[in-house]
Amino acid sequence: MFARINHMAMISSDYPLLERYYRSLFGFVNSGRNNPEASTVVGDGNVGLNILPRRDGYVGGIDHFGMVVESLDKVSERMKKASAKAGMVKRPSYRPFAAYSAHDPDGNVFDLAEESSKNLDDVYAERNGEDRDAMFNRFAIRTVNAEEAAEFYADVFELQLTNRKEGDPNYHLTDGKVTLSLMPWKIEEFVGTSIKRPGPDHIGIKVKNLDHFKSEMKRIGEKNTFLASRPLGGSDEANRRRDFFATNALGKLQLSDPDGNWLDITDE
Repeated sequence: MFARINHMAMISSDYPLLERYYRSLFGFVNSGRNNPEASTVVGDGNVGLNILPRRDGYVGGIDHFGMVVESLDKVSERMKKASAKAGMVKRPSYRPFAAYSAHDPDGNVFDLAEESSKNLDDVYAERNGEDRDAMFNRFAIRTVNAEEAAEFYADVFELQLTNRKEGDPNYHLTDGKVTLSLMPWKIEEFVGTSIKRPGPDHIGIKVKNLDHFKSEMKRIGEKNTFLASRPLGGSDEANRRRDFFATNALGKLQLSDPDGNWLDITDE
């Protein structure tokens, strides 16, 4: 593939706790970086999860994803042809995994790095992580012009559109391992509950055995309540949020991490 998704990122006021949560429940490995004051990174051997501290003026939650590409020059050329509404900017040199940051025609942000970069190390490197108990398999974004955004990622990054189930309004593109889902955003869908703004919506994770995962989730949450996953539903409005999430999920189990980030879990 010309491009592959190599990391995802979220922002949290309690980022050290989230690092422990993802390591404990999913068995993700800690990054070898020596700058824990900046962020913390865990990964599955193929995809890294960058958990950033929430700084002043920033909104917490799932924030963006990143890709490694064969050629940044080709990306720049293709982006200009694909959409006048897309943009790309160079990042500071100390961000080797994000040499550039860009946005699609709908304003969704993603990072870019070139495969030839010598500084792509630790969890951002291409490694064999297929034997791990859990793997990141999906990054889902709710966006106003989903079809236009899907065409952009297909044209610029050669991500492949996958077959959709009958009645599925969402667009799913894959790099061969990880799926990028683009879901239409309409304010009318939020009748009876608070408005969830356009942007990153949830992360998908594949586990080897769902029953074992549920057992471990219960065990860890009871042993250390700080690391307990948050169940969905519980009130009329919360039930609407839960059901809304489920209608757009591809997995078998939906939950949230201790910070409220939606996770879609499957063993298929």
